[in-house]
Amino acid sequence: MQVLRNIWFLALATCTEGIRHKALWAIVGLAILLTMANVGVTTLYSWDLGKVSVEFGLSAVAFAGLLLVFFLGMKLLADDLERCRIFMLLSRPVSIWQYLTGKFLGLAMILLLTTCILGLSAALSMRFVLWHYAAYVPPDFSWLTYIMALVCQWMSLVVVLAVSMLCFSFASQPFVALLLAVSAYLVGQNMELLRRVVVENPQAGVLTGQENLVLALSWIFPNLSLFDKKYTAAYGLAFSGQEFMFLCLYGISYSALLIYLSALLFKRKELA
Repeated sequence: MQVLRNIWFLALATCTEGIRHKALWAIVGLAILLTMANVGVTTLYSWDLGKVSVEFGLSAVAFAGLLLVFFLGMKLLADDLERCRIFMLLSRPVSIWQYLTGKFLGLAMILLLTTCILGLSAALSMRFVLWHYAAYVPPDFSWLTYIMALVCQWMSLVVVLAVSMLCFSFASQPFVALLLAVSAYLVGQNMELLRRVVVENPQAGVLTGQENLVLALSWIFPNLSLFDKKYTAAYGLAFSGQEFMFLCLYGISYSALLIYLSALLFKRKELA
């Protein structure tokens, strides 16, 4: 029970600190401006206005979430080291894995709050476009599919957050951790495409004959493209509850594994 209290205290403190941070509201303000621009940008197209509106709204949520993970999240972790707050926490009956888990959950709560705010803002702009240009509404468009796509987008950001914490746990400098996290994100976004090209194409250039290596890398790096459901929500394509639950399970289990590895590596890190 004391372990859960420690984790909850750290998560709540991290979430409160993040909400008070000016960078959070600057990023949220930028994202809200982007969703408001959705109305103007959509009218520049002469076809598929509904599709453009949905994809633009979800893209704004994804962009703001990545800024929060890479800048606000990494900054809060780095501040604990620079201001020696981590030593005060670890001097109490708080283990390293409890500290990292609490920080992770607190930052995930910030991402959830931001996703809800931006998702609602994007939905309002999309509702205006779909109402104003009813002829361009996708025939099978569903708000339930949009909400599921929004949850998948948040889950993708949680996975990226776990990757960032893993990089932070062993990197010597916060900037190095940021570069590693961004690199891992770019690889994860394109890993599924690379796997399909190598496995399904017998002439895959320099990667010909390296199917096993690519398959191994696809299991190591997060497959972030699986969580990208903007196209599905925009066209109202089928998105089953079974697939949705699989993605949630994959995101939770992968994030939990990375936090566990982060705790093991953080124990060996030179803090002073």
